[in-house]
Amino acid sequence: MIPEQENLLSSVKNAIRILRSFKMDQPQKGVRELAAELGLGKSSVQRILVTLASEGLVHKNIETNKYELGLSVVELSSIVLGNIDLHTESLPILKKLAFNCGETAHLAILEDSQIVYLGKVESEGSSQVKSHLGFHNYAHCTSSGKLLLAHSDNYFVELILQNGLDSLTPHTITNPDIFRKELKTILNQGYSVSVGEYNLGVTSVSAPVRDYSGKVIAAINLVGPSPRFSKQRIHYFASELIRSGDLISERLGYWKR
Repeated sequence: MIPEQENLLSSVKNAIRILRSFKMDQPQKGVRELAAELGLGKSSVQRILVTLASEGLVHKNIETNKYELGLSVVELSSIVLGNIDLHTESLPILKKLAFNCGETAHLAILEDSQIVYLGKVESEGSSQVKSHLGFHNYAHCTSSGKLLLAHSDNYFVELILQNGLDSLTPHTITNPDIFRKELKTILNQGYSVSVGEYNLGVTSVSAPVRDYSGKVIAAINLVGPSPRFSKQRIHYFASELIRSGDLISERLGYWKR
C-alpha cells in the first residue's frame, strides 16, 4: 500500500474513533480532551473535527467551545433503524406494553458477551432508567441478557463462564453451576427475572422474540423499582411480555404451532 493510501486510511480510522468516543454521559468533548484520550496530536484532532463538522457529523458548541455529535449522525441512525425490521416491527408493541404496564420497556439483542438496546419506551408513570438506544449492558445479571444466554449455544455460555461472572451486587449470580441452573429455569418457564442483580432495588422481567425460523433473536423487558415488582405483578408482567414477544415474532414471520 502506498503512503498516501495508508495516511488516508489512518485518518478515516481516527475520525471513526473520535465519533465513537462521544457517550451518553459525555456528549461534549474538547480538542485537548480527545487528543489525550485517543493518543493523537491536537492538530490532527482539530483537522479531523473541522472535516467532520463540514459534513454535519459534529457540531461545535459556542458556549462551551467543545464539540458534540451533529444532526447528520441522527439522520444516519434513523436510516439504519428504519431498515431494521426488528426495530420497526417491535416499536408499536413496546409502546403499548409500557403504557399498559406502567414501566419502562426495552428491546435488546445479544452482541458478543453483552446486550445492546435497540428500543426503549417509557410510560408516563415509569421510573427513569439509565439506558438509551445503543446502550451496552451486562448479559449475565440482566433479565434480557440471561434470557438470551438461555437460548444460546452451550459452548458460548461456557466461554462466558470461563471468563468469569462479574459481581455487580450481592445478588449477582457468580457461581457457574448456579448460573447454569438459572438458565435452565428460564428455558422451562419461558421468561427471565432479575431482582437486584445489576442494580440494587431494580427488577426486570424479560421474554423472547423469535425470527421466522423460531430462533430467539431478541428479548423484550419491563424494568423498574423492585417495590413495584411484587410476585403477583412479576407473573402479570411475564404474561404480558410473552404475549407481546409473540406478537413481534408474528410480525417477523414466526407462527406458533
